[in-house]
Amino acid sequence: MFKRAFLTLTVLALASLTAFAASKEGVVVSKDGRTTIATKRTASVARVVSNDAGLVSIFDNIGTAYPKGSYWCCEGYTITGPTALSGFPEYWEAGAFTPSANHTVTKVKVAVGFVEGTNGLVLGLYSDSGGVPGKALKTWNLSGLPNFGSCCVVESKSDATGIAVTAGTQYWVVLKTNAKETTTWAAFNVNDTDQIDPAPTAFYCSQDAGGSCGNNDAWTAGQSVPGPAFAVLGK
Repeated sequence: MFKRAFLTLTVLALASLTAFAASKEGVVVSKDGRTTIATKRTASVARVVSNDAGLVSIFDNIGTAYPKGSYWCCEGYTITGPTALSGFPEYWEAGAFTPSANHTVTKVKVAVGFVEGTNGLVLGLYSDSGGVPGKALKTWNLSGLPNFGSCCVVESKSDATGIAVTAGTQYWVVLKTNAKETTTWAAFNVNDTDQIDPAPTAFYCSQDAGGSCGNNDAWTAGQSVPGPAFAVLGK
């Protein structure tokens, strides 16, 4: 049943996608490069449950009901360095959340998969600036990401001191590249816990090394269904 459902979803996705002639077999990108799709699953790794005892869930759309599925393995929002994909611009991705009460963030978790190039990204917690990511409140370096198309490793980073967030104020979880990750091609996996409600998202586009952006070297706000899979925990 799962195999047939996976194949059906793949066929539907490919109807609006164009294959990218890359060395990574079994992965395609959308015509604008914004979405990355795995056309066949790669070897998966069992989910490792992190110790979140005592932490408050400030935002969380990572699945917990199914032991073999924390997010959708095979679709994500493209994250690339400036020279990762010939003919496409550089892309970063961000998902927004708004705390319902004042909290201190001590852990951020993201579902992200590696396609090719340098296996590393920068994870950041950002303030809001006019509906898009503004100032970085905290950043962490990620490395050794799981292969895109597999499930269900979740990357997490902690901050012992914590970052204060205010009730009713929008914040952003950002995945981006740095100067050492110019060839990185990765994807911010979409969640599978809410496929109805539009999620506030934003993407950064830079055409400086190739491709074309409608809004060059800037963040563009949007709504995505489903949104990227991440969690923000704290106290």
